Amino acid sequence: MIKLRLFNTSDTAMAYTIFAAERTQPWRFDTFEGSALNGRSLVAVKNEVVVGYSLLSSVLDEETLEDIAVLPAFRKQGVGRSLVEASVTQAKKRGQKVIFLEVRQSNESAIAMYRSLGFELIGERKNYYDAAPQVAEISYQQSKTNQKSSVGRENALIMKKVL
Repeated sequence: MIKLRLFNTSDTAMAYTIFAAERTQPWRFDTFEGSALNGRSLVAVKNEVVVGYSLLSSVLDEETLEDIAVLPAFRKQGVGRSLVEASVTQAKKRGQKVIFLEVRQSNESAIAMYRSLGFELIGERKNYYDAAPQVAEISYQQSKTNQKSSVGRENALIMKKVL
């Protein structure tokens, strides 16, 4: 059974390995640790092993889901959905009015999940992310045929949910 709870110091190293594996330029460990141990961020744990996490931050009455990741072996099992739902619930309890997030434009399954949880698309950041390998290859092929693209970059969709 997977349990969700606030981060503690013993979780950060395991969670950071998930975080770093998903990025070409991960944050430094101390930056990640500061976000993880802020009293808002959550981990998903199975048999004392971190299988996912959500990093949250807050300014005034606005919460931001800074990052969410789940180990590949635990994807498509509701772990990400549970982390988002728990994050939203906690934000409401703290009196937050809205929660924001950014997601890769190519991450169709995450976008569908966020929409099913009541998030709406409110904007886009052009060339925000380093492109995922398959997106970089498509961008490279487009650039060879003089189609407009930014090789190696991917747009972020900005979504929000009113609480």
